[in-house]
Amino acid sequence: MPPRFIHRPLALASVVALGATTAIAGTTAVQASPAGTGNTLTSSNGSTSITFSNGSKLTLDSPDDPTITTMTGAAWSPDGSRAIFATENGRIATVRHNEGWNYWWMSGQDSVQRRDPSYRGDGIGVLWAAKQAGLPWRLEVQPSSGGYTAVPISPEDGRHYLAPDSGPGSLFVYQTQADSGGVPTGTPDVGVFDPNSDSGFQTILSNASNPAMAPNGKKVAFIRSDGTRNQVWVANIDGSNVVQVTSNAAAHDNPVWSPDGTTIAFTQGSGVATAPANGSGAATPTTVPNLSGVPSYQPRRTDKVVRLSGQNRYTTAAAVSQSHWATASNASDPRPTAEGVVLSRSDLFADALGGAALAAAKQGPLLMTHPNGLDVTTRTEIQRILAPGKTVYLLGSPGAISTTVENQVEALGYVVKRLAGQNRYTTSLEIAKEINPEPTWVFAATGANFPDALAAGAAAGSFNTPGSDQAAVVILTKDYVLDPATETYLNGLNERSVVVGVGLQGKTATAAYNPIEIYGTNRYETALFTAWGFFGGTAYAGIATGADWPDALAGGALMATINGPVLLTRGGASTLSFEPELFLDEHSGSLHTGLIFGSAGVVATGQQTGVGTWISGPGGYTQLQNRTDIGINGTGAASIAARNQGARTAAAQPTERRTPEQIRAALADLRERLDDR
Repeated sequence: MPPRFIHRPLALASVVALGATTAIAGTTAVQASPAGTGNTLTSSNGSTSITFSNGSKLTLDSPDDPTITTMTGAAWSPDGSRAIFATENGRIATVRHNEGWNYWWMSGQDSVQRRDPSYRGDGIGVLWAAKQAGLPWRLEVQPSSGGYTAVPISPEDGRHYLAPDSGPGSLFVYQTQADSGGVPTGTPDVGVFDPNSDSGFQTILSNASNPAMAPNGKKVAFIRSDGTRNQVWVANIDGSNVVQVTSNAAAHDNPVWSPDGTTIAFTQGSGVATAPANGSGAATPTTVPNLSGVPSYQPRRTDKVVRLSGQNRYTTAAAVSQSHWATASNASDPRPTAEGVVLSRSDLFADALGGAALAAAKQGPLLMTHPNGLDVTTRTEIQRILAPGKTVYLLGSPGAISTTVENQVEALGYVVKRLAGQNRYTTSLEIAKEINPEPTWVFAATGANFPDALAAGAAAGSFNTPGSDQAAVVILTKDYVLDPATETYLNGLNERSVVVGVGLQGKTATAAYNPIEIYGTNRYETALFTAWGFFGGTAYAGIATGADWPDALAGGALMATINGPVLLTRGGASTLSFEPELFLDEHSGSLHTGLIFGSAGVVATGQQTGVGTWISGPGGYTQLQNRTDIGINGTGAASIAARNQGARTAAAQPTERRTPEQIRAALADLRERLDDR
């Protein structure tokens, strides 16, 4: 057993051993076919291991939880960093690609039987089949993290929906059958879910089972009898142009596409074989030695670690802005167009701590300036991203950002709106009111220091992006007590507002409001708890030093916009801190990019290596500098904004938020794990 802290909530003493459960009926479904490079084939057969085609094994090591002994239907995340699988108890878990001890629960402990898990196309969500006693099988989705309640998405029409397989984006295919007393019966059909079609769920093939969607979403493999035995077939995604992939004298099942879409693997008798997807090798499939059970390809996607930095805090903030926001004068720029800019003073943090949440709400970056004159780099960046006539929000009174700066911004053709109170506490309230006078979430953190509020800013801001049906703000406490104006503000909130006390000071000051308590033994743990509670499946994670504030401030505004956390690290250390390492490891199935804010003098080069190691799978990662395509590939704020507007929307974009009760439970689980180190 590794000497360091074990990342495995399955093995916690507090996890109640599951009792006997009923067997799951039906065959094991095909596994997800993520697009990518590399054709490494694996299989799982209900043993303790996933076997690779070269004969090596990933074996589950669960000495503290002997009830977890099998891995069935294992499927890989899009980068191959984690495998998701069903256990003998009808629950879903995930394990790291090279560490059999490094595993954790994905589904909750309840009376529902779950099987056939699959990562969605981008890894942010997961999909599986679920069954309650006496009811038909249904399809469920949730973000690719534990601590959520899965959302049922298949039609409630009395039929069974099972054997799902994810494709690109929101597409997936499934098997459907009639019901007989809670058991699938009759001839199975294959359907496809497409959120852009009129019907959403649509049957495309009759007398077909165990579908697998091609990585490009244009074809589907499935099982159908040729009159003698089950064979593998391929059709277009609308059911047309059926091609036979196998025709030899053996029984076949469980087809899965290679990441490049050229080959299909399947069970053949008691083993595993492959054949070209175009049918050219139907009579002579290639047997794969060492494998038995359900096959699955492990992708070899290369992930990214991107450092966003400049020579100082102004140029770093500009680099962060350039990573995401379009040039206003360039109509062909694929990046989002900024609708506003938040401007804070560069020498003190107090007035700016609510700025990340505001920047996300106003759809723009957070930039910095000298208090007495507009910084040249900042002026250039404002003019690049913001069309004349749009608004620049100044944080703080003229004593914080002078009227000289205000006049200089106005002279550039922008509307200036100053958000200021008599002190840092009332200024935070003015910022909060500008975001939303009746917020769903109120994050309270001390205004006497910066780390807790910076972590809170990214979490709060992630609620404020376009399309969200919730809003969140950050307000400041006077360490362990409330400023009178802050107390009045909290007393005036409506009943639906949830208070979140971030850090020991924040949770103590707001104790009278029954807050969700998010705190650790230090700033790094508090940032970890914040990320853990409010970010599930996410494509991006930001890393900033916990020793200073400017880079994390600008970075927090970006992370809020693209729906990712800010994790704090001991920036001068040669290796990444344990707290961000833990988050990156357990969320690596969805993470494809780690963002580091600040130069190597702020966050050491060795930490950049650590970020890459923990987010990536066997395909590794590449280190990049000052990219200008962050959050514009469909996995950022725009795609996260839909929040469960019915089953069809959930099927298309199942990135629900945790409820306050779920957040508290997730935090309690993490706290126990940290206490057991």
